[in-house]
Amino acid sequence: MPRLPRPALETIAETFRALSEATRLGILQELKEGAKTVNTLVDAMELSQANISKQLRVLFDAGFLAREQRGTQVFYSIKDKSVLKICELVCERLNKQALANLVNYSI
Repeated sequence: MPRLPRPALETIAETFRALSEATRLGILQELKEGAKTVNTLVDAMELSQANISKQLRVLFDAGFLAREQRGTQVFYSIKDKSVLKICELVCERLNKQALANLVNYSI
């Protein structure tokens, strides 16, 4: 990977910040199943509408989500599927660490 200039590193850091909150990761997990409304996400995650809306905005601004107006409702969906790959890579890493710790503790 080439050495990146500071502005590029800032952009990358901002992208990772969008994924640095558990509620946002939960929203992505819910949206893996397909497009959902804010109210559907509120019910599924048992959080306030204001909180869900705020977190959707962060994910949308980061370019991870799309939104579509259908009548009076807005549906959110995953626009950039690479975000799922990022999450998958992190989960794989954590699973490997957990397995390594399990092996180390059993000695």
